[in-house]
Amino acid sequence: MASPVAIFGMGRFGRALAAALQSCDGGLVRIGGRGRPHTQKLALVTEPADFVRGLPKGCIVVVAVRDDALEPMAATFAALPGISHLQFVHTSGVSGPGVFKALADAGANTGVFHVLQSLPPENGHARVPGSYAAIAGPPDLVEDLRAVSRLLGVHAIELKPDQWTAYHAAAVLASNALLGLLETAGQILKDAGVPSAPQLLLPLVRGTLDNAEALDLTLALTGPVARGDTGSIRRHLDLLEGDARELYKAAMRAVVKLAKRGGKTPPEKLAEINRLLN
Repeated sequence: MASPVAIFGMGRFGRALAAALQSCDGGLVRIGGRGRPHTQKLALVTEPADFVRGLPKGCIVVVAVRDDALEPMAATFAALPGISHLQFVHTSGVSGPGVFKALADAGANTGVFHVLQSLPPENGHARVPGSYAAIAGPPDLVEDLRAVSRLLGVHAIELKPDQWTAYHAAAVLASNALLGLLETAGQILKDAGVPSAPQLLLPLVRGTLDNAEALDLTLALTGPVARGDTGSIRRHLDLLEGDARELYKAAMRAVVKLAKRGGKTPPEKLAEINRLLN
């Protein structure tokens, strides 16, 4: 049986988590903070003191606020009476439990519950099941977070203190950098006068992601590097300028490493491509 959950912060993640918990009868008992509540079933409690008052013992308080607001928010909660019987987790992917030191010093269990997903402004709860969640905390809190994860249909992974920065950097590259690549690719098409940019690239991206999910990345790889097509890469480099050229070179160097791991592209071709990129 999962512990009851209260969520303070009604941004994208807070709203999505609240809706996901309610859809699976996940024990949501209170929502609070600034922002727009996702539901009329629970009243939004704006003041921290009112929010924690009367919460059941062992309740998991999910603090879903901006990263730069975590330490001040922890200090605010830590100064309130009766918080030592609660468990506080934040939703930041770059910070471990240490950012909640004030709460830990006040006797509360502290940890992290970060769902690794890109959530839209509305109906984000639909993307929660099947996602991964990075969790941390003392053993009893970790077990409670695993129970909540099971209810949500989320795959929980426990991270060590020295793994959070690497985890977050990888997530930023896989999600935010992908949008940066699409923006740059779309601009290349627009500069060439190609219509429907970047929308015409989206089915290609979806197909690539489907292949990456179904296959090893080396088998999902297609394109000029996998084929050893140095002529195409040379033409690309002759066309591209400035930031687009540098981004292309950096991305394709990573592709060369992937092709090398796949072992199907002739090594001499990969060496020639590397010389072009460097």
